[in-house]
Amino acid sequence: MKKKKPLNFPNPRNSNPSHDAEHVIYVAGTGGGKTSAVKHLDFIPKGAQAVFFDPYRNYAGGKFRGQMCKGVSRRAVFVKALVAARRAGQPFKLAYIPEGGACDDELEFFASVVWAVGDGQAARLHVAIEELASCVETSGKLKGKAGELWRGGRQYGLVLHSVFQRGQEVPKTVTEQSPVWWIGAVNSMADARWLADKKGLDVQTVAALKSAKTNKAQIGKPVAEYLLVKDGIGNVKKGAFNCATGQSVA
Repeated sequence: MKKKKPLNFPNPRNSNPSHDAEHVIYVAGTGGGKTSAVKHLDFIPKGAQAVFFDPYRNYAGGKFRGQMCKGVSRRAVFVKALVAARRAGQPFKLAYIPEGGACDDELEFFASVVWAVGDGQAARLHVAIEELASCVETSGKLKGKAGELWRGGRQYGLVLHSVFQRGQEVPKTVTEQSPVWWIGAVNSMADARWLADKKGLDVQTVAALKSAKTNKAQIGKPVAEYLLVKDGIGNVKKGAFNCATGQSVA
């Protein structure tokens, strides 16, 4: 099989080590509220520059925190749109809808373009990647420009938001380089035990979280329960929000 040539994009500019690492993980089972957490919680500010890897059109064509999210599928169009948006310096929401679906080749292309527009002196660029586990073939080190986003993106103003169902299926590069974890209801005790072990949590607390799907069936509202875990011992907060409205629930 002929080896693919590396994508030829420029490197990011203006390394700025003073930026803090703010990468966020969103992990939960089906109906757990992962995408709703990206849309409604404050991890991606309302006036941010944001770009989405959007194989299932969760963002394209709709409003994201009050701003329309433009969706594009053609690679050349995506490159031009992202470069132009970054040069303009204004808030924007842009989604890449990969024609090849959620796969490693499409993720590497997306990552290469995003890496190229990194700039440590410009506005932060928030980068949300849906269905990450479907795009990677290892739970070890993530290679290529995709891995570079998590390892070196911080100093170029890139903030990564990765969305997936099972932490065991994603590279350790992602889990080890992401200081903020949003944990929703999971599908099995094996998933709960993995998360509890990784973040020093009580496994029963993780297992007891209810999904938006379950709460909608029980109380008529799609309320997703979650744990927000940040770097530092004991830095855990429990919360819940309505996936339809984004409002916090006691």
